[in-house]
Amino acid sequence: MLESVSAMPESLIDIARKLNVAPSTVSRAISAPDKVAAKTRQKILNYIKETGYHPNISARNLRKQQSKTIGIVVNDLCDSLIAQAANIMQDIAFKRGYFPVLLSTDESRTKERESIERLLVLNVCGVVIIPSSTTASLLDHFNHIPVVELDRSTSTCKNDEFRMDDTAAMQMATSYLKEQGCKHLSVIFGNIDRISSFKSRHLALLNCSQELEYNSYFIKGVNAQDLIDGARKLTNTIIESNKNFSVEEPGSDLNKEVAQLLLESSDNPAKITGQNPIDGFIAANHSIAAGIVQGFYDQGLEVNKDLKVFTFDNPDWISILPYKMPSLTHPLVKAADLAINRLIDRIEHKYSDNVEARLLRPQLCVDKSSQA
Repeated sequence: MLESVSAMPESLIDIARKLNVAPSTVSRAISAPDKVAAKTRQKILNYIKETGYHPNISARNLRKQQSKTIGIVVNDLCDSLIAQAANIMQDIAFKRGYFPVLLSTDESRTKERESIERLLVLNVCGVVIIPSSTTASLLDHFNHIPVVELDRSTSTCKNDEFRMDDTAAMQMATSYLKEQGCKHLSVIFGNIDRISSFKSRHLALLNCSQELEYNSYFIKGVNAQDLIDGARKLTNTIIESNKNFSVEEPGSDLNKEVAQLLLESSDNPAKITGQNPIDGFIAANHSIAAGIVQGFYDQGLEVNKDLKVFTFDNPDWISILPYKMPSLTHPLVKAADLAINRLIDRIEHKYSDNVEARLLRPQLCVDKSSQA
């Protein structure tokens, strides 16, 4: 529980009293052991080892009336794009004279809470975080320092935000597929209750071209493997339904059964309204795209030849495919650069304007030779 953070660990004074030495001796035994007599030093270090004591960095920073420590909390360091963004933020923090503490939540609510607790104990002077749906209340504990939200939003309007323009992104994706002759699309999202970027992309879809028919599907999982597995399962089921559409009338009893199968296979589908076989997929992130591609392999289909597939994030693995897949480049690296610099500018009082939600436009990445 966050409330327990105020119960600080045993202090140097407590250790000094128990070992009958001066507090300064304990401090030197930790920071400059060569300046303490061997017997005394060993007694102190043995006690520290037995009790699991760690120096109170928070108290040390308070005595100096400042902290040069910055918290960077991301969701998945196994994701190459996230890792690249984290690396850039660390480099910039070091160059500007700060010590970054990088933590990964792995999309776990427990890890996210523990990360916040650790940063509170460290008395960080600012935080950049990729938030989840539960982050907003946790960030209230940082009301005395600047916080910047990266890639996602808590929708509290309390902190600076730097993220992709999801409305523009979804419009670019649907417009491209429309130009390629698609009319009936399956759009697969992750958990919109936990991940704000999926939610905003789904809302953006509602404002896209009404000339296209959309079927939206949602995967409850939040980590990369859950998204891949869920998208693979959905893709297999959707493609199976497509085969039946080709031999049965759209309103037949068989296709009603297929629609029910889709309903059962999807964790939380918004609608199953399609009256026609689909001719394209949109993956709301690259993990979902990986699952869709695996589903195609399962079904013996070829991306873009049999059905179109469009993905967000332009993942690295696209380059090794035997075909080209249209995608949107994610501006996360640029957003990370802006986020960490904004954080430090606020810490140093170089920027004091109202909080800003900066939306960065993605770029369309397609192979023009493969366009219809």
